[in-house]
Amino acid sequence: MKLASPPGTCAVRLQGCRRSFRTPDGGVYVALDRVDLEVRAGEFVALVGPTGCGKSTLLNLVAGLLPPDAGRVEVFGSPLEGINRRASYLFQQDVLLPWKTAEENVMLGLVFRRVPREEARRQARAWLERVGLRGFENRYPHQLSGGMRKRVALAQNLIVDPEILLMDEPFAALDVQTRQLMENDLLRIWQEERKTVLFVTHDLEEAIALSDRVVVLSAGPAARPVGEFPVDLPRPRDVTEVRLDPAFGELFRRIWDLLRGEVLRAFRLGP
Repeated sequence: MKLASPPGTCAVRLQGCRRSFRTPDGGVYVALDRVDLEVRAGEFVALVGPTGCGKSTLLNLVAGLLPPDAGRVEVFGSPLEGINRRASYLFQQDVLLPWKTAEENVMLGLVFRRVPREEARRQARAWLERVGLRGFENRYPHQLSGGMRKRVALAQNLIVDPEILLMDEPFAALDVQTRQLMENDLLRIWQEERKTVLFVTHDLEEAIALSDRVVVLSAGPAARPVGEFPVDLPRPRDVTEVRLDPAFGELFRRIWDLLRGEVLRAFRLGP
């Protein structure tokens, strides 16, 4: 495991970022504009906003999958050029290879880095145990439940020891009970590893339960951060129990007052 960056170090910084896309009719749609955002090393930040406001596009800028049209993306103080090698990306849909076992899928990142196969296998088994899948190493993706596949994907991302973990609605497709179990597993691992996490979700309760800070994006086009809210709830947390804290309800109301206006504006603007 890498040594953690000093507290307060800026892991991700977006300065004046703009990103647009060509439309089928030859026009230009500005997804993000004037985006300024900083994420400290070891911080867990959740992004919320109306559907289509550019949350995933922002994540793709940080991943280096998309370059900004204008502005600057920095990772630990250096300009991001190309793919962000210090980050891993957990997508909404898992991208496990169906012809490989859980163990083989988790090993992939280390194999690509030329780690000896036996060492990669040892680490994969250790990570599968950490995410609660001991005994399922030789199962193929089609033999696993949705929650189990998501655990494999999480282990696959973490085995390469990224400094930054990008997560795009990773638990949205899970049932409520499995989702809460996965959220608590994520918090437990985050507490142990202290990775920098940028987490996209449509669920405001999930955002508050997991994060240190919630950032609200405006409705698009030309979306940008319009509010941020520190989550001053004690850690470690249980995502079910923390919802019963009166401070949770108060924070939810404060964020929703802002978010509701952006959701209504997005609805009025339409696609």
